[in-house]
Amino acid sequence: MNTKSKDSNDPSRRRTRQDISAKGRNAGQDAVESAIAKAAALVVGRKSHKKDSSNPSASRETVESIAVAIILAFLFRGFVAEAFVIPTGSMAPTLRGRHMDIICPQCDFEYNTGASMENVEDGQARGEVTVTCCPICNYALPLQKTINPNERSFNGDRILVSKFAYQLNEPERWDVIVFKYPGNAKQNYIKRLVGLPGETLRIRHGDIHTVNADGSDAIVRKSPSKLKAMMHVVDDSEHVSPALKKLGWPSRWQKVTTVGDDRPWQQAPEDDRYTLEAGADETWLRYRHLAPHPGDWGAIEAGYRPQWLDATEGALITDYYAYNDYRAGGHATGTAWVGDLAVEANVDCQSELGELLLDLVEGGTHYGCRINLADGKATLSITDFEGRPRQFEDGKASPSATTSMRGTGARRIRFSNCDDQLLLWIDEKVVEFDGPTAYIPGAAVEPKWSPEDPGDIAPVGIGGQNANFTITSMRVLRDIYYLAQEADRRFQSEYEGSVWQGDLDAVIYDPTSWATTSVFHDRRTVEFTLDEDQFFPLGDNSPQSKDARLWSEGSHDTGYHTPPPYVERELLIGKALVVYWPHGWRPTSPTLSRLTGNYAFIPNFAQMKFIR
Repeated sequence: MNTKSKDSNDPSRRRTRQDISAKGRNAGQDAVESAIAKAAALVVGRKSHKKDSSNPSASRETVESIAVAIILAFLFRGFVAEAFVIPTGSMAPTLRGRHMDIICPQCDFEYNTGASMENVEDGQARGEVTVTCCPICNYALPLQKTINPNERSFNGDRILVSKFAYQLNEPERWDVIVFKYPGNAKQNYIKRLVGLPGETLRIRHGDIHTVNADGSDAIVRKSPSKLKAMMHVVDDSEHVSPALKKLGWPSRWQKVTTVGDDRPWQQAPEDDRYTLEAGADETWLRYRHLAPHPGDWGAIEAGYRPQWLDATEGALITDYYAYNDYRAGGHATGTAWVGDLAVEANVDCQSELGELLLDLVEGGTHYGCRINLADGKATLSITDFEGRPRQFEDGKASPSATTSMRGTGARRIRFSNCDDQLLLWIDEKVVEFDGPTAYIPGAAVEPKWSPEDPGDIAPVGIGGQNANFTITSMRVLRDIYYLAQEADRRFQSEYEGSVWQGDLDAVIYDPTSWATTSVFHDRRTVEFTLDEDQFFPLGDNSPQSKDARLWSEGSHDTGYHTPPPYVERELLIGKALVVYWPHGWRPTSPTLSRLTGNYAFIPNFAQMKFIR
């Protein structure tokens, strides 16, 4: 790996890439065309003879037909596309290795848990998954594999990879790519392409930056479609445990009203429906992360309220992965605070006038959106923790756009603050504003709280003013958080010094400690420099991905050479396109189970998808 950054706009380097692409493309096309021509000639020659079932050549024709089919299949596999099975969870939840599909018995939320330890290697599995944990209500579920065959692990996703994609076009950032592992060319890896040739990358506070020649950097932003595909669900108001409701567990969406306001949000006790009557003052619902601890569920099911609940305001949202929380006991909490969030909701407007208000908080700064129902105008704003307005990248204080959200009617809205950029969707269409919606944050983005402004302890808000609303199906989501790790560290950690999991667990529930703790200040920054024809891949499951961050030239791992932190162009296999055959379902009928040997043959069409 060269330490000197190259100019990716150098014409000679562009010619090199084009020459390589053209050479590979021409060679591949020539081979395909030649082989297909030979196969076609064989078929045409065979068909030119009059068929006679009594002729001994009929058997030969059958064999030739099979041979032609095999030749074409190998040509397709060798030059056009190839199928792969995902073995591990390094790209979860986008792509799943061996895993389990679970429906939480408490809140009915569907989630995945990794089971790579059950892959058979050298004749035996490394272990068995016995407990999973719901990412919404934190209920730890002991698996009953003998009673429910679908609680046993399934094979990984089967995907189709285009081998021709990068013969025609350059690889693009955020593509999901398949390549030969540089430390063992017989082993294929699948990751997301994050760094391009000639770049110096900086991983800081969960985001990817490119470094300029003067040492400054610029954040790398995802397109709306990529961002939507990569976000994780933190909470879903449609999935609240009846046991928590019965116990009187505080709602995660809490009403915030001004003094003297007698028309707060009203919640229907039987569902997640919130209604607001028109009034002159702003009235808010604010999200607080008030999830039970897994160890609380014994008391909850017995009808007892945990003592800590009355003393907490909530917790920070972290990079917790339910996919990684497979174990025989305990609880794997997240390792880093995540401030890049989004909110979704169904909004049914019963007013021709008034405003819908949206708010996301990161580092104490409020990122807002106001939508005027009279004309559909949406206006963005940034207000820091001290109440001062901030500007966007072009110096504009309030970008605006005309939207379809006018007057009465039901819409699905999504508002995100990820990669230092605000995005708004209405009915799954991205709203285009009259100026950039990206911004440059302050120097130190750390969670903030005060008695007057709860800040990051209540990081999501939905509000209204002078309007009647009904809000349902609210979801809080987070962006992927890339951990700043590198191979030359004895202990892999996001932090400098001695910051342990217990230190993080203590501060995420205690907003009064945020102003004095060093935990957030001690987050690390790492850099990687690429030369021409070198690519930097990372896994979507950052805590469990052995990707380019953790490769180090000259070291050895389990007998394999560990390469430098990049992938050479010649090792690229192709671009992942589609999950064409996710695992099927096993029959739950005892009779069918005996007849099929518990084989998962029932199709699972719902999980077929294009890979984003």
